[in-house]
Order: sequence, then structure tokens, then C-alpha cells
Amino acid sequence: MAEFTEDLCKIKYVKRLLKKYVRTGRLRPILLLNHIVILGNVFGRYPASRMLFHKLESDVHAELKTVLLYLDYIDERSVFDGLRVAELPINTRLAQLLREL
Repeated sequence: MAEFTEDLCKIKYVKRLLKKYVRTGRLRPILLLNHIVILGNVFGRYPASRMLFHKLESDVHAELKTVLLYLDYIDERSVFDGLRVAELPINTRLAQLLREL
């Protein structure tokens, strides 16, 4: 149970990192990617993506979409609880940052 709770806390870390990026423009991309990859490994790519879109506020959905597309966890046809990924914009600045890794 403790491991499960620890894995769920990764969602909080992702939320915190993305909110900080939106506020300040600064990001620790490797740390963000590690948290999301761990969630994907534990829960599966689609369920992890669904949990992230469900738990994170809409003001970071564009950044989340950008990262999940980079990791190939989702595609443009994905739909999560009525939210169509294709309707969300891509954060081009974040996409460029991820391409440089």
C-alpha cells in the first residue's frame, strides 16, 4: 500500500512541475519525464495519461499534452473523460525544449 501511495504522489510532483513551468517558464524536464515514465510503467500509458488529465487543472493541459505526445503516450485521437486531445494546443516552447534533450 505504501508503494501505491508513493506512486500516486508522482501525480502531485508532475502537477507542481507543470504549474511552476507555466508561472515562471523554468522547468526540470528530466525530472518531469521521469515522474511520468514511472506512472506509465506502474499503471500503463493510457491509464497514467487519463489520471494526469483528470487530476491536473486545465491551465496545464497544453503542457501535459506536449509532454505526453513527446513520450508517445497519447496521440491526437485520444479522448479522456470527454476531453479531446486534438482540441488542446501544443506548447511550442516546451516542445522545442524537449526536442533538445
